Amino acid sequence: MRDWLISFIPVALLSCVHIFANRISILNELPRRKWLSLAGGISVAFVFLHILPELHEFQDSLRDADLLPFFFENDMYAMSMAGILLFYGLEQSIIHLQTGAPPKKDVGDNVVFWCHIGIFALFNGFIGYYLHHELKVEGISSLLTFTALGFHFLVNDYSLFRHHDRLYHHTGRWIMSGAVIAGWIVGAGFTIPDIQLALLFALVSGAIVVNSFKEELPEEKESNFKFFLIGTLAYTLLWIL
Repeated sequence: MRDWLISFIPVALLSCVHIFANRISILNELPRRKWLSLAGGISVAFVFLHILPELHEFQDSLRDADLLPFFFENDMYAMSMAGILLFYGLEQSIIHLQTGAPPKKDVGDNVVFWCHIGIFALFNGFIGYYLHHELKVEGISSLLTFTALGFHFLVNDYSLFRHHDRLYHHTGRWIMSGAVIAGWIVGAGFTIPDIQLALLFALVSGAIVVNSFKEELPEEKESNFKFFLIGTLAYTLLWIL
């Protein structure tokens, strides 16, 4: 029971991020720039200090266990690259739908909305599953992962709310919140074999990488380098300690 609580409480807090993150849209311009830049700095540090080393550890463990499924050496990095291509390709398809001229605008908006929510809900489900096992095994040190994902979710929610407004407020945020919990429940009841887990992690890590640089490095007019630097250095310092 104690192990379950260790992993469930952070997952529940991440779930709450989705419910309340839309409030960032009512902040004025200066605080919004600071939050976006701070989140961008934390996210970039998270990619280089956690995601890439974790891929390397998966690669080594699978090689040692003779479980590599492909015929070349850097399987995890190749799968992560596939995740980048898949996520970016889906995003571009969604943008194409959004900028097209459907016969009925409401129908077009709904298609774009459900495509967006479907992608991110699957992403959140895996995050919930991963955190169930990560927090039970790694304990307090994994709270840094939780913190980085919290900022990642915050900016994702801001982006989705900006694109879909009322649809996201009334429906999307609840689906995103529930997907994290659903992933945790799956993790509590099932254990994915190491090889499948490694491949899924690599695929999702590609999505995290491309989304970090696409959404969490704000445009010049929305950026604040000081807060970007604070986020990067603070996360790096905590990681080192």
